[in-house]
Amino acid sequence: RLCNNQEQQFMYAKEDTDCCTRQFCGPARPFVMDIMDNNMQPLIRVDRPFRCQASFMWCCYLQEMDIQSPPGVSIGTVKQLWTPWKPRFEVLDSQGQQNFIIEGECCFCLPCRDIIFKVTDPKEQEIGEIIKHWGGCREILGAVNDFKVTFPAQLDVFKKALLLGAVFLIDFNYFERNRNQ
Repeated sequence: RLCNNQEQQFMYAKEDTDCCTRQFCGPARPFVMDIMDNNMQPLIRVDRPFRCQASFMWCCYLQEMDIQSPPGVSIGTVKQLWTPWKPRFEVLDSQGQQNFIIEGECCFCLPCRDIIFKVTDPKEQEIGEIIKHWGGCREILGAVNDFKVTFPAQLDVFKKALLLGAVFLIDFNYFERNRNQ
């Protein structure tokens, strides 16, 4: 469910992955996720290729996603950047130009609190944030993650779509721990 700031659902996200891939690859799995409007018309596609995770050469296995809108037409990529302390991502447009840098906190795994990822433009001016809300019992028992994305209202719609795709990569990289999510 994707909701606006009044908690009104305006889009749906649906992952297309088979059961075996979900079971064996867990949160590292490749997938295609279609994001549709309330009339079930496809608006955005998020395509994540398979990449190994967690090895002694961690910097060689950085995660990425291709964001498409309409589905089949790439508007950009979200790439994980190597850093020893803080989660960091680069958001590129379809021409490979940097649109945003997203940087998380060094203690992103602490329970019982919100986790903030700052979104900056190429000049390092903060323009928004991605907040992973602590979900309490829903999160512990139901594996439900809630995120909030803020950005300027006048931001280009394709840049908004790129930030939305970044949320899914952040979620899968840091908050999806169960192998069959």
